[in-house]
Amino acid sequence: MRLYMAPLQSYTTAFYRKAHAITYGKMDKYFTPFFEAENKDLSVIINHSELSEFLNEGLNVVPQVACKDGSFLINFAKSVKDRGFDEINLNAGCPFPMLVKRQKGGGLLSSPDLMKKMLDDYFSVSTDVKLSIKMRLGQTNYSEGEVLMQMLNEYPIEEIIVHPRLVTQKYNGEVDWSQFEHLRTQSRHQLIANGDINSVNDAENLKKRFPDCIGLMLGRGLLSQPSLHQNIIGNNNHSNQLLELHQHYFELITSHYIDWNQAFNYLITFWHYPLQQSQTLKRHYRRLKKHNKADSYQIWLKELQAIYAGL
Repeated sequence: MRLYMAPLQSYTTAFYRKAHAITYGKMDKYFTPFFEAENKDLSVIINHSELSEFLNEGLNVVPQVACKDGSFLINFAKSVKDRGFDEINLNAGCPFPMLVKRQKGGGLLSSPDLMKKMLDDYFSVSTDVKLSIKMRLGQTNYSEGEVLMQMLNEYPIEEIIVHPRLVTQKYNGEVDWSQFEHLRTQSRHQLIANGDINSVNDAENLKKRFPDCIGLMLGRGLLSQPSLHQNIIGNNNHSNQLLELHQHYFELITSHYIDWNQAFNYLITFWHYPLQQSQTLKRHYRRLKKHNKADSYQIWLKELQAIYAGL
């Protein structure tokens, strides 16, 4: 079963993906946080660090885009192809309210005509860039996801990643694997399961329940336990390497950003999920914002190392 790293805005950046691969080994695919350009200026996107040849070297990275316009989707595909990417992913599930309001991300689920026009435009042009979709069960109801899934059967989609929540749920409530199973029966495409896969047990249960599901996408569970993908495949030798992951990440960030304040913002994000595992770690994370100088950060880090040594 394939294991993918989910695109989480501000978290699974190119710096994180590279550091994670160095520390824990490569995953089958990595998806960039979505690109969106209101002014359709692709030059800003193409030169973004997310598409850096150095940071993505040797990794199977898929740029993700949130848009509603076929011409932009085509131009995006052509531009990233010039940077060496052979697949793009269309976001049809992000629940950010402003994105949904603009009929992008999860907003596409209630706009089937808009989605159909965009896909017709895209597949009428030969870009040689595969298109995959990341979607939810619907915006406000399940019928929206069913309509979209049946529509996607008409197109040569590479694969479909399904997060089994409604857009209106955001990240609250339970994921609905029964509805995921229903959509699976409606689709002629390969499906990837995504959502609240936080342990080896979660992954094993999904493998048993959906034996023909080709893969799992790991998001917050992986950020909290960066060795999760290795544990899922039965390799438990990487469980205690969080501080090594941080060191690789720290070196990448500080070599890219000369300004410490910019680098520090990335470090705050890095520690958010791993330090939610106990009350002691949560308290130490809350102290991080007070250690916003390069030297005081190192003091904070040594204190964290002592905490881990005592766990």
